[in-house]
Amino acid sequence: MNFSFLVARRYLFAPKSHHAVNVISAVSVVGVAVGTVALVIVMSVFNGLEDLAQTLYSTFDPNLKITAATGKGFIAEATKLQQLYADPDVLTFSQTVEENVLVRYGEQQEIAVLKGVDDKYSGVTGIDTMMLDGVFRLWNNDNPEAAVGAILAGKLHLGLNFTTPVHLFVIRGKASAVLNPETAMNRRYIFPSGVFSIDEEINAQYLLAPLAFVRDLLENDSITGAIEIKLRAGVNEEKAQERIAAMFGQDFEVKTAYQQKEFYYRMLRYEKWIGFMILAFVLLVASFNVVGSLSMLMIEKKNDMSILRSMGADKRLISRIFAAQGWMIVLAGAVAGMIAGAALCELQRITGFVAFSNTGTFVVDAYPVALRWQDFIMIMLSVVCISLVTVYIPVNYFVKKYL
Repeated sequence: MNFSFLVARRYLFAPKSHHAVNVISAVSVVGVAVGTVALVIVMSVFNGLEDLAQTLYSTFDPNLKITAATGKGFIAEATKLQQLYADPDVLTFSQTVEENVLVRYGEQQEIAVLKGVDDKYSGVTGIDTMMLDGVFRLWNNDNPEAAVGAILAGKLHLGLNFTTPVHLFVIRGKASAVLNPETAMNRRYIFPSGVFSIDEEINAQYLLAPLAFVRDLLENDSITGAIEIKLRAGVNEEKAQERIAAMFGQDFEVKTAYQQKEFYYRMLRYEKWIGFMILAFVLLVASFNVVGSLSMLMIEKKNDMSILRSMGADKRLISRIFAAQGWMIVLAGAVAGMIAGAALCELQRITGFVAFSNTGTFVVDAYPVALRWQDFIMIMLSVVCISLVTVYIPVNYFVKKYL
């Protein structure tokens, strides 16, 4: 066994002449452990939020989305659609179109986004699994029906058991409508079939209705706003994106699920690493207890340093002895903190004992967590960097002072 490590372990666990040295050493370990626990928990919560967002958005956003590079819509060419049907990586796809509309239900009215979808839409997304009330159904016999976001439904005081239809108003695109205000807007009505919940933004804005119904409202029987694609399991999104983009040409944009919500995911990751840096600074402050612990130990053992020196030990060996003790304190706290943090996160994942304050208003009842080995590597590297500061400063100072 390494001599410096052997002596350092003896110094760390042997009784001290001053009980305060033992107390400060214990406080140092606890301080590092608590800071490490906080890092593990915060990183895991942000991982859980990111995974939850990806799960929720996957029920609304497709694997790939084709839109026009310019303009709001395009006419989908039959040859391009046939190529998508024949593509081995494409499981299915759906044509959609979106338009801002005025929604009125009884005495309530709101501005919303009306999204027209075809019969394949539920196969492209998982919208039918996110229904809070009712069902996702586009047609009831020959009558069109709509699924409404939960927040929008609440603002409209919408009830699925009522016989009152939802009235939709959209401004006509024809220039002649400007001359006659009576014909300036197209009007249709549709009955709600269900209420869905995905996230706050989508829940507050969207109604999903049959594509043919929306095209009729817009007075354009061939317009397509986007082609939404679901890929087969195991297919590489980036490679499929490149091939389909080449198939459609420069007049179209093809975006992956991440690119469709790129700003949101970036902000979530920025927040995660900002939180990491703040807690790493807190861990640095907590680690300065190690400075006090090493300082008091070296003051107590100054006679031992002189004895070791007289026995032939050089300054480098003596420095390694006390540096090893500092590393033991820091690493003991870090390992204990990572184990405790991982245990708490796993307990949270299984039991959800830390719940959101307003139960019933969130998609999940408790904070989501997800452990990732990359985070533990980053935490350990941070602890090592912090140790370089908190261990070597007092060691070098006192070795030079007493030797």
